[in-house]
Amino acid sequence: MSLTTRLAWRNLGRNRRRSAITAAAVAFALFFAILIRSLQLGIYGHMIHTVVGGMAGYVQVADSAYWPSQNLDVALVEDPRWLEAVTADPNVASATPRLAGFTLLSHGKESAVAQWTGVDFNREDMDFWATRLMDGTLEAPRQGPYPVWLGRYLAESLDAQIGDTLVGMGQGYQGSMASDLMLVAGTLRLGNPELEKRVAVMRLEDAQAYSGAYGMWGTVMITPKNPGESMRAAADLSQQHPMDYASWTSWEERMPELQQAIQADSAGGIVILFILYVVISFGLLGTMIMLANERQREFTMQIALGVKRPVLAGMVLTEALLMGLLGAAVGTAMGRGVVYYFHVRPLRLLGDIAQAMEQQGWEPVLPPSMDWSITWTHGAIVLSLTLLASLWPIYVVYKSPAIHR
Repeated sequence: MSLTTRLAWRNLGRNRRRSAITAAAVAFALFFAILIRSLQLGIYGHMIHTVVGGMAGYVQVADSAYWPSQNLDVALVEDPRWLEAVTADPNVASATPRLAGFTLLSHGKESAVAQWTGVDFNREDMDFWATRLMDGTLEAPRQGPYPVWLGRYLAESLDAQIGDTLVGMGQGYQGSMASDLMLVAGTLRLGNPELEKRVAVMRLEDAQAYSGAYGMWGTVMITPKNPGESMRAAADLSQQHPMDYASWTSWEERMPELQQAIQADSAGGIVILFILYVVISFGLLGTMIMLANERQREFTMQIALGVKRPVLAGMVLTEALLMGLLGAAVGTAMGRGVVYYFHVRPLRLLGDIAQAMEQQGWEPVLPPSMDWSITWTHGAIVLSLTLLASLWPIYVVYKSPAIHR
C-alpha cells in the first residue's frame, strides 16, 4: 500500500463523523437514484410488455397493407421453411404466426364484438399463457365446437362461463362467411383491460378453418433476444430472412404514441434526478469545505515538514474516493434490496389512479426494473460528483502556505 493510500485510510478514522456524513450523503443519493430510476424504467417495461409483448409483438412481419387496418384479406401465405430459419436465428427468442379478425359473439341474450386471434400453442411460450389463464384449461378437445379463451371482461359482458357455447358470426377470408359454434375453454387475464374487453383466443388451425383462411398467416410475431433493440432487429432480420410481399415493423413504428409518451415521462424523471444530484452536490461540497477548513493547520504543518503538495493532494483525493466507494456500496445494497423487494411484491395502485391506468390499457401495478446498468450508471455519477467536490480541498492544499499564521 502506498504512502498516499495509508495516510488517506488513517485520516478516515481520525474524524469518523465527517467520514460518515460524506459516505451517508453518497449512499442516500445513490439509493434514491436507483429506486426512482428502477421504478420509472420498470413501469415503462411493464407498459411495453403488456401492450406489445403479449399480443402485438416487438417485431411484426405482415403484408405491407396489413397495418393498421389488420385486414384479413391481405394475409400472408404460410412458409414453414422460412419460419424455421427465423426461429433458428441466434438473435431471435421466438417467432410465432398468428391470424386475427373480427366477429360478433352471442351467448343467450348477450352479444359483443370480439377480435378473435389464432395462436399456435405449439410455438408459443406456454408459461406466458399459463400465467394469464384465470379459469379453465389450455388443453381443449379437438372434436366439437372450436374452443375459445375469452378475455375476462369479454366473458363478463357475454355472461359466459366455462363450458358455455357461443355463436360466432362475421366476415371471413376474401368475403367468405365466418360462422360457427365456439366452446368457452377458459378466461384470460392479459394485464391490458382494453384487450380483455374484446380478445377471444383460438388455436391457429381453428382460426384458419373458422375464417376460411386455410394455409394463411395474418402476422408473424418475432421477439428478439434483446427486446430493447426492436428497430435494429427488424432492419437486420428483414435483410437476413426476406419474405415476398412482407413488411417488417418494430413496435416503435406501429405505436409511435406509446414511445412518445414514454420519452416525455422519462424526461420528467431525469429532471427530478438532476435536482436530486444538485442538492447532493452542494451537500458534498459543504462537507469538503468543512474538511479543508478544519485541516488547514494540518496541511501547513505537513508542508513545512517536507511533505510534497502532490502527495497531500493525492491523499485528499484518495480519501474522497474511499468515502465515495463506501457510500456507493451502502447505497447499492440499500437500493437493490428495496428494488428486489418491490420486484417480488410489486406495488399495486388503488382507487381513481388504478382506474385511470386501466383506461389507458395496462394493469395498475408498479414493477421495478432489475437492470444492473441503472446501478452502474448512477453509481458512476455519484462517484464523479464526490471526486468533483474533492477539488476544493485539493485547491486548499496547493494554496496553503508553509507557515500557518
